[in-house]
Amino acid sequence: MYKVACTRREASCILGNFFEELIPPCRRCKTLSDDEVSILTEDGLSLTGRTLEIVGHSVMSGKPARVELTDYGFEFFGNYNEIARIRESRCIYGAVHAPKEG
Repeated sequence: MYKVACTRREASCILGNFFEELIPPCRRCKTLSDDEVSILTEDGLSLTGRTLEIVGHSVMSGKPARVELTDYGFEFFGNYNEIARIRESRCIYGAVHAPKEG
């Protein structure tokens, strides 16, 4: 298990780009506040709330993974290198991401 510190807005970006069952929030990102999470499924189902557990598959490897949102970001159960790769990616919409963990 890995603890990932980030805003809920950044978690929306990371998780939307990580899970193959979700849609990245790219165009909606600028309208989100830092404490707001936005998760959409491929079928248009919107997931919101203070606590949330997501179980799905990595876009990159297809392997199963699980995430639990927390007050500091999220706990990740899977290959952290894939999350790190997403965090290092450039946002084409110019969103500002939290600094990488040290």
